Amino acid sequence: MQYKNILIPTDGTRTSEDIIDFICSIQKTIEAEVHVIYVIEVPRNLPLGTIIPEKAEMAKNAINRALEIAERYDVRINTSTIYSRTSEDSIISTAQELKCDVIAIAQDNQKLRIFSNTASNIYQRAKCNVWLFNNKL
Repeated sequence: MQYKNILIPTDGTRTSEDIIDFICSIQKTIEAEVHVIYVIEVPRNLPLGTIIPEKAEMAKNAINRALEIAERYDVRINTSTIYSRTSEDSIISTAQELKCDVIAIAQDNQKLRIFSNTASNIYQRAKCNVWLFNNKL
């Protein structure tokens, strides 16, 4: 199978960075377009575009780290920060909008962060392949 578009949702953790590193390391071989997104979940009691400084800073750091990793491999990646009510819906809709063949998501074994239930739900609902990376350290 030829993979043309790969979506990597990042939460700024080491496991997410490892996925970005892996995909960037093989990007020139598979020649896929790589998209890295950071989803900021905005509580329902706030307007959707509300800037939450600490979350915005975390997003900026995660995206900058993804760009640094890509640069190390001389790979171009597309990055964006998405404000949403739920990360799961945003990841799935972004994958559909970008016509992604793969969603590569992380699950941290020590503390299952936002991707624990989300990973399972994305796997079931996505209309594309889902690669789950689990950090067992």
